[in-house]
Amino acid sequence: MIPLTVAILWGVWLSNAHAQTPAGQSIADGATFGAVATLAPMCGFRDEDWSADLRRAAMQSATGSAATDDTTLSSAPGSNQVVAALGYGDMEALEDFAADTPEKTCAALRNNPALDRADAAVEGFRRRRDGKPMG
Repeated sequence: MIPLTVAILWGVWLSNAHAQTPAGQSIADGATFGAVATLAPMCGFRDEDWSADLRRAAMQSATGSAATDDTTLSSAPGSNQVVAALGYGDMEALEDFAADTPEKTCAALRNNPALDRADAAVEGFRRRRDGKPMG
């Protein structure tokens, strides 16, 4: 768990970030997807390529960019907020992994609907990147 002061500061920052980006819900999704991107490979559910594509999908969604490369995505307006949200999710995931047994942490992820949402986000990102029709 994070200290209350950090949680409050994060909430204030997230409120400000929400006002500066076109898709505030995508910032919140960034934190969720950051955690999933960190834990899924650690649990053996997905590989590192999937994890990298999930991060790119979160960047695309939050910034509204059509770019698929890291350099262009990281320069899109609002990208700093998404990077921070992804990093926050990473940190929370690592804390959760360290605080409990890997078995419990991984079982919680396996049953979390965020993993299915992440799979859909990666599939959509890969279709856009590869120029395939959606659906």
